[in-house]
Amino acid sequence: MSQKSGTKDERFLINLYKIANDLGNPHEEIDRYVIGRSVGQNDRSVDAIARWLAQANFVKNGEGSNIYLTEGGLNLVQNLLCQSIT
Repeated sequence: MSQKSGTKDERFLINLYKIANDLGNPHEEIDRYVIGRSVGQNDRSVDAIARWLAQANFVKNGEGSNIYLTEGGLNLVQNLLCQSIT
């Protein structure tokens, strides 16, 4: 999936998954601002995206500004990645 495909929220979730998965656990807590910078978003946008994703139960808040994927978020990311392949 290219960086320009999908919504900002989808790109944010996919990058959260990729970074966490690279650390060995797709549910690893990652700083939301690190994810935001990786998709070209400013801090204010990152806060809005993270708040919406938490309300939709795709992510949970961790320590400080960290977030992590829920099972629902992981399922969504896997579906999005499968769609980008086909």
